[in-house]
Amino acid sequence: MAVAVDELLRFDPDTADLVPVPALDGPDVMDSWLCADGFVRRLDLHEQRFAASVPQRHRIGADTLAEFLSRVRAMLPTEGSWFPRIECSPLGDLGVRIRRAPELSATVRLWTATVPDPRLEPRIKGPDQGRLAEMRRIATYFGADEAVLLDAHGCVREGAFSAIGWWRGSALCFPDPQGPILPSVTRRLVEAVAGVRGVAVEYERVRPADIAGLPVWVLSALHGIREAVSWSDSPAPASTGGMRDDWQRALDRFALRIDGAMPHPGEIQHA
Repeated sequence: MAVAVDELLRFDPDTADLVPVPALDGPDVMDSWLCADGFVRRLDLHEQRFAASVPQRHRIGADTLAEFLSRVRAMLPTEGSWFPRIECSPLGDLGVRIRRAPELSATVRLWTATVPDPRLEPRIKGPDQGRLAEMRRIATYFGADEAVLLDAHGCVREGAFSAIGWWRGSALCFPDPQGPILPSVTRRLVEAVAGVRGVAVEYERVRPADIAGLPVWVLSALHGIREAVSWSDSPAPASTGGMRDDWQRALDRFALRIDGAMPHPGEIQHA
């Protein structure tokens, strides 16, 4: 079907059609990914995260979710750079918006949020979208691209819309993935690259001052790996030289061409 850029489509579970609508009352659960000429880095993991989150907040069956995700796969553009977003509204409506991808970047400037992580449900992507967008807006005001969220003790959790990692010697470090942070698809893939390369992955509880001056990577489904070049009120993070580009190429090898295959309901149910 022909779709206008940024048009919002609601899924009709009775007909399995995607119907244009003006709005869905804001996303309650959402997910998004980079689609470059029809290739996506592990779309299945984004689908599984979405499908695992929706039933926590809405009574939507696995078959309905699988059919919706299949319809979305079938309509993803095969040319150009796109940043589609799937969502479930507060009323339980499923929808998709095919958005053009913004300009990609290999670097990022960080700003530390001055209040503790404001999210109410940090392990689900969507319900705290407004709070995170406000953190990002404040970061932009201070000349940064991303806000770093801290817990009540001042320890790093993640970015408003990204995972945060740092290099301590030869080890790649992250906050505890079982903590109150989003289960990041891109972090999982970067950890997989580390495993293949024999790089140790460690989990630490740190304040920004504890990693001041260390190389810092900021991970997201849109940009992949960005290297931090500045961090508010801290020494500039060290550069990893060409390592970021090398790891980005390895990360991009996870990109598969979308074939429109329907996810199996059993896989959705147990994601």
